[in-house]
Parts: sequence; C-alpha cells; structure tokens
Amino acid sequence: MSVGISTSPSFFLILPPDYLLYYIVTTNKAQTESPMRLRELLQESLQAAKRRRNLIIFFAFVHVVFFGLGQWMVIQGYPSAIELRQEQLKNIQELPYLKPLTGVLADNLPLKILYTFGFNLVFGAFVSTTFMGLVFFFPYFIAVWRSFIIGVLVSDMDSSPVMNVIFYGTFILEFGAYCISSAIGTDLGLSVLWPSRKGVASRMEALREAARDGVRLYVLVIIVLFVAAIWEITWLHYMGPLLKQAPA
Repeated sequence: MSVGISTSPSFFLILPPDYLLYYIVTTNKAQTESPMRLRELLQESLQAAKRRRNLIIFFAFVHVVFFGLGQWMVIQGYPSAIELRQEQLKNIQELPYLKPLTGVLADNLPLKILYTFGFNLVFGAFVSTTFMGLVFFFPYFIAVWRSFIIGVLVSDMDSSPVMNVIFYGTFILEFGAYCISSAIGTDLGLSVLWPSRKGVASRMEALREAARDGVRLYVLVIIVLFVAAIWEITWLHYMGPLLKQAPA
C-alpha cells in the first residue's frame, strides 16, 4: 500500500479553495527557487575561482609546459622519453580502470559516461589533487607527471583530424578541471602552513575557510568533468568503430 498525496484531477476537486491555492503557490515557488539556487551556486563558485585565480593559472601553465615538454622530448628522440613512451603504451592496455569501458559497459553509453565522470571526479580530481594537497606541493608534482606522461604518449602519433578534436577537447576540459582541483588542494595545504594568508590566527579556522571555498569551487569541477565525460565518451562511442574501419 502506498502512502502519499495524489495529484489526480479528482484529488483537486475535493480540496478546499484555500488548500488548493496553497498547493499551487508552494509548488510554483519550489519550481522557481530551484533554478535560482543553481544560479547562486554557480555565481559563488565563479567568485571563489576569482579568489583562487593565481593558483588556477599557475597549474594551467604547469600542465601546458610539461605536456609540451613530453612531446618535444619524444620528437627530439631522447632515449629515456622513447623508452618511457613504449613502456606506458604497453601498460595502458592493462590498466584495470579502463577495462569496464571495453568490457561490461562497452555498449551502454550513459553508464560509460557516468563511470568516466565518477572515476575522474573521485580519483582524478579529489583524491590525487585535492586531498593530497594537504601536503601543499603534492598537486604540483602530480600535475607535472600527469601532463608530461600525456605529452609523451600522444607525441608522434598518427591520428586523424577527428581524433585530434576528441583528444584536445578532452584535454582542455579534464585538465581545466584538474587545474581547479589542484588549486583547491594547494590552498588547503598552504592554509595549514600559513593561516595568516586567510586573515586568521588558527590553522583549523584557516583550513575551514579554504575548505568552504573548495566546496564552492567543486561545483565548477563537477560541471566541467561531466561535460568532459560526455564529450570524450560520446565521440569515442560513435566514432571509434568508424575510425578503426578507416584505411590507414
């Protein structure tokens, strides 16, 4: 037996006029407040991004520089870079977190998008760049290694214009989100070391202030990573089979 309020026409016929008016007003109010609250959250997130813009720009610079360095070292034929590339290309086929995308989820586009989004949010952003930022220099090392490896992997690869569009669109979106999450983590770590940068004397209060800004910024991280997952997985889901069939 279900318990609840029916919204059938007969239900409205038996309501007193004042109850019916209250129901209509509160329903319309809830419907209008929801998008307004979303706009407020987005505005707060953008304002927090302005406060952390120096760190975000710094991490964007780091990602671009070391991505380019990885590509350049392979093109120049540095033995260490070539060996690293060959090793990583071999290992990438065995990465456990990629297997669901080519296995049980292979034919289910929505689940592949949600899986990619969830993995990138939890492990790519939060664990590796935000939580690790409690030691403030860890996000920097992760950004250096991550962007350098991607540069090494994609350097000198024969790819079609479509694959370039897929890759660079994904790179800009995902690494843009990681710049924000890295800035959040670094801000947390710096706030513990130097609480005065938050205008307070207590390390705990400085950490709380940084965490509040971090929560606001994660609205942007979530949005960008979700768009990135849709972009990457949708392209690969529909274009991947066609690209495999295309003559080399």
